[in-house]
Amino acid sequence: MQNDFITQLLGIKESYIEVEHAEVMDHAFHIEMGTKVRRVTCPNCKKKTKYVHGYRMQRVQGRLIEERPVVFHLRKRRYKCKACQKTFYETLGFVGRYQRRTCSLNEQVLTYVSENSFTQAGKICGVSSSSVLRLFDKRSIPQRRVLPRVLAIDEFKGDAGKEKFQTILVDAEKKEIIEVLPDRRVETLETYFGSCDIGNVQIVVMDMSRTFKRAVEKAFDKPLIIADRFHFMRQAYWALDKVRREVQKLLLKEERLSCKRGKKLLWLAPEKLDEKGREKVNELLDLHPNLKEAYELKNALHDWFHQSNTHTVKGNLEEWFQMVKNSSIRTFDSVVKTFMNWNTEILNAFVYPFNNGYIEGVNNTTKVIKRMSYGIKSFERLRKKILFRQAIRSVA
Repeated sequence: MQNDFITQLLGIKESYIEVEHAEVMDHAFHIEMGTKVRRVTCPNCKKKTKYVHGYRMQRVQGRLIEERPVVFHLRKRRYKCKACQKTFYETLGFVGRYQRRTCSLNEQVLTYVSENSFTQAGKICGVSSSSVLRLFDKRSIPQRRVLPRVLAIDEFKGDAGKEKFQTILVDAEKKEIIEVLPDRRVETLETYFGSCDIGNVQIVVMDMSRTFKRAVEKAFDKPLIIADRFHFMRQAYWALDKVRREVQKLLLKEERLSCKRGKKLLWLAPEKLDEKGREKVNELLDLHPNLKEAYELKNALHDWFHQSNTHTVKGNLEEWFQMVKNSSIRTFDSVVKTFMNWNTEILNAFVYPFNNGYIEGVNNTTKVIKRMSYGIKSFERLRKKILFRQAIRSVA
């Protein structure tokens, strides 16, 4: 009973393994183990034998228990085949051939890798970082070849594989990462889509990237494209900030510093400002009429975004276009041009409840992964780490 409890605690399922002695020494669990004599198959001639040729003691590192290392002192048996006279060591399920670490320790290391850097995971489990990398590189992550109904695409700054940006694809409905591509080129996307079953894809969500749009339109048959809300709304905030910087150049030092520090207040919606914030914003708007007019244009677009529905969104947007045309500021003309170029995709964002929110969260997590590892130069390793982290979290 005690033997079964210890073997189960250690993750050993083989019933022929016996625990002979266990003790705590130097803050580690030391366990002496042996095996029962049994009929085994000769790897040379495939005959059965029970003849014992000899023994050897093998030191094997086990998985952590209560953050303490475990050391097995394994009495390993060597058998001799009577038919072909060959000798061979018995096969054990919990430790691989020629290995000094248990399979459960290897899995524990990989589990820690999903949330930590390779070096940190090795330190926690008492394994060298080079061994951790070898274990991780051997682990294969299968590619998903059937694409979902709603596909979200975005780029992120991975700095891996000699490319600055990589592309990530996500199932926007199930919130699952599908694949990570080595760059953001049209050819790479076309090659990937060509290798997949794209028959289920009906909707594609993306930022306003011409590269993504061109690749999607080539690969899919008249796809319904949705422009991500964050990416088209920030165009107005960028335009406001451009006007603010232009106004700053015309101000004296004290007013210039006040205008610079008030950037976040100008970006906030009026209803989110407290009394002190409103007073500060009014002071900033009094600095120059252009800043006040730009602020009003930004707020008008904010109201359009939050107050429009599928029936009024198009008409309200055209009213905002006219408002920009009648204004004395030409900075917002580029916003109007962008909205007109992506008009259908932007209007689709008010009809369908899909956006790139989840994929942006994944990108933030990827930044944390890179930061903990001080960068991951191998693209394949970065890709596997992103996908492996998702696989571990889906099981936990």
